[in-house]
Amino acid sequence: MQLLTLSCANCSAPLEVRADLERFTCSYCGTAQIVERSGGVVCTRKLEAAINAVQRGTDRTAAELAMPRLTRELDELMSQRAQIVHRVQLRVEHAKTGRHTMAIIATFVVVILWAIFVSPIEPKSTLGEILKIVVFWIVAIGTPALVYRETKLPKIDLVQETEHLDEKIDRVREHIKANRRILDTLPT
Repeated sequence: MQLLTLSCANCSAPLEVRADLERFTCSYCGTAQIVERSGGVVCTRKLEAAINAVQRGTDRTAAELAMPRLTRELDELMSQRAQIVHRVQLRVEHAKTGRHTMAIIATFVVVILWAIFVSPIEPKSTLGEILKIVVFWIVAIGTPALVYRETKLPKIDLVQETEHLDEKIDRVREHIKANRRILDTLPT
């Protein structure tokens, strides 16, 4: 059986190990190690360091694979959010249109009432007729304004409407940042 003379990767103690061994534990410090062979050179490396190197490679591969999926997921969430915002804007615009329509209808009603009940001013109008016309104009201007003011727009809280999506978007962005850090710090 052929023996290799090596040094412990942790404590530098002299070691003699069989040539066919791949892993062993230092009898001096108890550190698990692997035997690496490359180009006729044989050396030891802490098993923990070898595992960490594999883990870094695995982390990088996982990050590379996750980035397209996370990007797609973020795009889908942003699209869903944009659709919700668009629907909310349509509801508000619809309500505003309804409010304007109500004010216009009120104006037409007042004009029709003018045509039916109020006669035009004659050259010799009495104070009562002038007062009637003044009251009419107050009503003519005030009624549509009152209808407009009293027709309420829906109370829409955009934050509440999009809150659940915003939370998901924030989580996906954090995952993207974490994966970007892995890709930026780990060697290829």
